[in-house]
Amino acid sequence: MWKTRVCDILGIQYPIIQSPMNFPVTPELVAAVSNAGGLGNVSSSMLLDQQIENPVEAAEHTRTMIRKVRQLTDKPFGMGMGITGSQARMKRLWSEDGPGASSVEVMLQVAVEEKVPVVYVSQGGPEILTGILHEAGIKVLHIGTRVRHALKAQEAGVDVFVCAGYEAGGHSPGHGETTLFTLLPQVVDALEIPVLAGSGVGDGRGFVAALALGAEGVSMGTRFLATQESRIHPRAKQAIVEADDAGTVAWGKALGSGLGRSLKNKFTQKYLEMELGGGSGSELMHFVEETYEDPTGRGLNRRASSYFNADLEWGEMYLGAISGLIREIKGAGEVVRDMVAEAEKATEKVLSRLKGDPDPLSLSRLP
Repeated sequence: MWKTRVCDILGIQYPIIQSPMNFPVTPELVAAVSNAGGLGNVSSSMLLDQQIENPVEAAEHTRTMIRKVRQLTDKPFGMGMGITGSQARMKRLWSEDGPGASSVEVMLQVAVEEKVPVVYVSQGGPEILTGILHEAGIKVLHIGTRVRHALKAQEAGVDVFVCAGYEAGGHSPGHGETTLFTLLPQVVDALEIPVLAGSGVGDGRGFVAALALGAEGVSMGTRFLATQESRIHPRAKQAIVEADDAGTVAWGKALGSGLGRSLKNKFTQKYLEMELGGGSGSELMHFVEETYEDPTGRGLNRRASSYFNADLEWGEMYLGAISGLIREIKGAGEVVRDMVAEAEKATEKVLSRLKGDPDPLSLSRLP
């Protein structure tokens, strides 16, 4: 019942995708999502507290993570990759000289050599890597926040476009400020390739609503952040459960790195005060990246400390607005299975209402 073109393209049972999410992801999380019928995604910073600066070492770490996931599942899974640089330079380095020393080039080499089935691309132009990945037999997902991003992805040959709205956690791939349910149908109308709802979904109701607006699946980050397999601190997971509808805030527009969304706390309050007070981009960046001191002395930056020290006051804890809907910590596989069951009940509820029948189901009692 829930099979779409995305399932056929990616070789999965349900069109439910785990966003790469960087630090919080574990091999167990990726494998659990894939084993349950969705698509898990490896990130380059899995099992790390701080990003590896040397590109070759970072790529080899990613290779190790891919192989760990393969020990836990024989189902398809993907790999997240952020890209920068020109298409011409990438093609020249790859085809004539082999991979260079940049993080993109060595990560690309790992994806090709390890025969990763899917690469989930963010940042940069979709034309940079899509052709190279396709030549290696790899399917490509590309995320964006505007109709023009979607059209550019389709023109580049991307297999599936991921549509992220204003609700998304982290720093968005672009500077879009349009909510998902306003943006999604416009993107769907503009494209022939399948589209995933890339934010604002955390249960079966949202899944069905996204499908009703033309999406052919969902890509979720925050819902998988609050799982047993996620490696963030238990108190950080509890903060997601306790977050209400106003628990997150968008910020960072003046930084030039895309609008961000994270847990509302003293850090975001101070940042917004500085931004509204006319702080320059360099001053704001200095505050975000240079003024933080890890209270535990481990040397973690603001973001990693929020995840692993549960610094919920001054940490930079990325969360989507959907966190207000999350009420318990589950296994990642359970999240996938429950979404399918909830979607079936939500569909029955809608049909019941349309027929004018008494409503036999209460979504507040969904498992």
